[in-house]
Formats: sequence, C-alpha cells, structure tokens
Amino acid sequence: MGIQNKPSLARKRLSTLAVTTTLAAVGVGVIGTGAANAATTSGVAQTQDSGTPTTTSPHTPVIASATSGTTADDYLNATVDLTGTKFDMTKMPSGGTAIATITWKDGGTPQNVLIGTGGTPVEPIQHFTYDKAGTYNITLTLTDGDDADQVSTSKSITIVAPPVTVKAPTLAAAVSSKTVAYGGSVTVDLKGSSVDPTTDPTKATTTISWGDKTADSVITGDPSKILSTDAKLTHAYAAAGTYHLTVDLVDSKGNKATQVAYDITVNAKGAVQVLRAAGATRYDTGLIISQHAWADNGKAATDTLHRQQAKAVVLATGNAFPDALAGVPLAKKAQGPLLLTDGKAATLNPDVLTEIKRVLPKDQTKIYILGGEAAVSAGIEKQLNDLGYTVDRLAGATRYDTALKIAQDGMGNPSHIIVARGDQGKNNDGFADALAAGPYAANVFGGGDSAVVLTNADTMDPNTKAYVQSKLHVGAMNVAAIGGPAVAAVNGIPGAGGLFAPAAGATRYETAAMVAKAFLPSGAADKVGIATGLKFPDALTGGAYMASVGGPLLLTDPSALPDATAGALGLVKTTAPEVDIFGGTAAVSDDVATSIAKLFSVTTIGKF
Repeated sequence: MGIQNKPSLARKRLSTLAVTTTLAAVGVGVIGTGAANAATTSGVAQTQDSGTPTTTSPHTPVIASATSGTTADDYLNATVDLTGTKFDMTKMPSGGTAIATITWKDGGTPQNVLIGTGGTPVEPIQHFTYDKAGTYNITLTLTDGDDADQVSTSKSITIVAPPVTVKAPTLAAAVSSKTVAYGGSVTVDLKGSSVDPTTDPTKATTTISWGDKTADSVITGDPSKILSTDAKLTHAYAAAGTYHLTVDLVDSKGNKATQVAYDITVNAKGAVQVLRAAGATRYDTGLIISQHAWADNGKAATDTLHRQQAKAVVLATGNAFPDALAGVPLAKKAQGPLLLTDGKAATLNPDVLTEIKRVLPKDQTKIYILGGEAAVSAGIEKQLNDLGYTVDRLAGATRYDTALKIAQDGMGNPSHIIVARGDQGKNNDGFADALAAGPYAANVFGGGDSAVVLTNADTMDPNTKAYVQSKLHVGAMNVAAIGGPAVAAVNGIPGAGGLFAPAAGATRYETAAMVAKAFLPSGAADKVGIATGLKFPDALTGGAYMASVGGPLLLTDPSALPDATAGALGLVKTTAPEVDIFGGTAAVSDDVATSIAKLFSVTTIGKF
C-alpha cells in the first residue's frame, strides 16, 4: 500500500459499525486457530448501519450477522457470519501478513480467524459462549502487517436469558378411607406431591376442605416434606353423612395443581368398619399400628384421633418370634406400642427410632428390650441409652427364661398367668397359640395384666414348670393353658387337673376362636383383630394394639377364611364397630378380607 512506510494515526484506518441485535441464544465458539496477536485499534472511524466500514481501505471486514440460540439450553451462545470479509491480496504491503481477529466483548482477548490464500476467512461462521446474559460489542479487525492498514467493524449483541418455565405443582393426595365409622376420622396422605424447586417450596400452600363446614386445614411449606403425622392432615367428622373433601396445592408463584377430591361417607352410629393395616415390611406395619394408636408426645389431650400418650415402648426383634411372644401383655401394662426392629443391626431401624422419638419423651422414659444381645444387639441398647432413655433389657438364657423374666420383672409377678406353646414347631410356626393368648392375658384372664409363659411343645423346662406350679391353687383359677400342647404340658404337673382353664381347638384357628368367644363375659368386643396364623410379625404388633383397646385377636389362613374364624366373627358382628386386619395381601389375601367384610355387610375396606 502506498503509505505503508509513513506510520501515523492518519495512515491507520479504523471503521466501526454498531448494530444492536436482541437475542435469546446459547453456544460454545472456537474462533479460528493460533494465538491471539492482533494489534489494537489506533484510530476512530465513522459508523453506520450497513455493517461495513466507511473509511477507504483495500480490505473489507464484514460481520454479516450476529445471532444467538433459541432455547433455554443455548441462550449464552453467539454465532457470527463473516461472509463478505476479504483482504485485497494485490494490495498487501511487502512482507505483510493478513491478520483477522475477533473480539467478543470490549476489553476481551482477541482471537485469530484463519484467512485463506484468497483473502477470505477459511471458516466464516464463528461461535462463542458468554458466561452470562448482557449486551456485548463484537469487533472484527483486519490488519495487513506491521505498521500497516488496520480496519475494523463491530456489532452489538444482547444476550437475553429465556423465560424460566415453571413446572406445574403435582398433587398426589390419598385418603385413609372413603368410608369412616361414626365418630371416626379421615387422614390425607400427600406422599408424591411436589412443587417446582425454582419456585420457593417453603411458601407453597396446601388446603384441605373437609366438606362439613368446619375450617379448612391450611399447611404452608414444601408438600413433599409435610409429615404424615401432621395433625392438620386428619379430621374427625361429628355426624354421619357424605362429605365432599377437596385438596388444593398452590406454589409460591400462584400456579395451581389439579384439585383432588373425594366423597367421604361417615357411617351411622353402630355401623361396622373394616380396616387393613399394611406396610411394605413387617416393621412398617408395626409403625402404622403404633401411629394409629399413640399420640404425638405431649399432645394426647388435643389429639383429634383420641390417641393415647405412650409411657413406654416395648422393643423386640423382627427376625424371630420367641422373645416377643410374651411381650403383648407387657406392652398393655407399660402403656405403649410394641415395635419390631432388625435386632441384628448395630442401630435401630431409622423409622422405628423416629417413631420412638414421636411418642416418648426422652427424660428417663423406659424402653423394654425383649431378649438377649443375640436377639437385639448391644449397639441398639447403647444407642437408646445415649439418647437419654432408660433401657430395661428382659432376657434369659432361653426363650422360656426370657418369658419368665418378662412375667416376674416386667409384669411384676402377677397372680394370673397363661401358658402357651413357644417352641419353633415343625414348620417354624409354634407361635400361633401364644399370639391369641396375648390380648386375652392383657385384658380378660384374671381381670387383665396376666403374664404369658411358654412351653416347649407339650413339656416345660424346670423353671417354667415350677413357676406355673406356684400359681396352681385349689379354689382359685389362676392359670390358663391355650392350645393343645400347652394343655398337655400343664397336665404334666402332678395334681394340676381341674386347677387351670384349658382352651384347645383342633387347629390354631379354632383355638384362637375359643379365646375370642370367651374374651368378654358377654361374648362381645368393641374391636376385633385378625392376622395370619402362619407368620408372627403382624400378629405381634397387631396383638399389642388389640390388647391396648380391649379386643381379641383371631387368626386366619392367608388364602381362605377358616370356618372357626368366621364363626367367631359372627358372634360379635352386631356389637363390634371395627374389625382390623393386620398385614398386607401376602399375609391376609384380598379374598379373605372381602369375606370378612361381607360378614359385616361392609363394601369398602378402609385404611387403618
């Protein structure tokens, strides 16, 4: 170029063009190759809206367009089209080099754009990713060598974050039952409900309208974190009738979930309700039963479900039955739930610990552990002691010794005892008779608070035999034997005949039915419980509940309702307002549950 040897401000020509483009864009750009080494602009040129410089130069920088992405995923990406950019290679200075650089924002680091032998960019489409939204000045500069012509053009680009799409709230509201006994209540379960985390979940509002002209329950907070024990989720209806219950969820932005509604039928006074308590595991079923019976610590006086204040907890392993069989009357006497945990673990099942904390104050409240460390680990005992509870482990060398320990120490050596089988049995099912015996011992025999001791099939170990013998007195019926093996064992004590009350059927189901029939002097019960006779966990925790409410526990085959059980239910169907089924469908099938419901003319089985 003719003036290349006279370096001056006039000889360095810079033309800039500013064109503002508003974009919703994203992108990652790689700008040419090589190190950024362009000279900075050394003059001020005119600007216009054409996108090309106005000063005279043999070289032409062009930013044909500057665009951005169109989605939320790429709004920070910018793309420029340098088509039209050209070096006039015939007018390059001697030894000059065609250098093109692009600067994506004021003060940014220039990046080289590779120029081909024809003087045009090898890759005219260039990309860049900004770190945030904003307005930026993009500058393309062409330089043809040391102390040579320099010309630039610019475009202004505005990167705008796209509107945030807020997901609508999800409301998954279930009810404990659509059919409620007179004076009963219904509980709403919000499990599965959620709001978009981009809103403020702590300001979400869940509103339950109970449909009976009482005040709505309004709960503020993340619905996924609302505890199932929140008192606002439960409502007791004062009168029989049908009520339209609605649940609404609104997030902090005002977005509404689809309303969930149920028609709740409250039966007339005297109508029967059939309920099922079923958790995913044996431990969960026990927790459901406990939550149904026992109030939050310190809130029994205002509990809308009329639940009791627990004064203790009886804890047993859920892995085996022997040590827990004698625990049902202890739970009644101690006034608390019987909970199961994995006794082999070093610490409590977390949900079981949460339930203990819910129902008990820590200040020296007693927790009874049934069995030795092989049944419930030393780690669990330490954990409870460290939390401030007073732990009383009732354990003997054998299951029979443990039952004696519970009777003598836990139950305070009562005047009346019930003897039941406690060995494993041929099919690991030697527990059945003792399950039915628990509520009977707790409430009826001897006026209640009787203890349960165990036999080894039709025999007794020396310590148990001596203890039972000490209770046998002429003119006083202080001993009962439940089940054929137990009757045979007591009869093995010299002179025992006529001094104890036997109850033994041909099957475990008949034996349980016999116990139920004699449960109250009138042969009636306010509540009746039913559990499988082939597994122990549900009947243990369910039996402890029946003991606390004064009802018998019947047993059933999982797949068919035994005649003896049906007969016993028939005796109380005009007086019992509630039948409670303990365990899921694997324990008590839907067919059996339906058969039970039909006996009471109930069409819907509710949630316990």
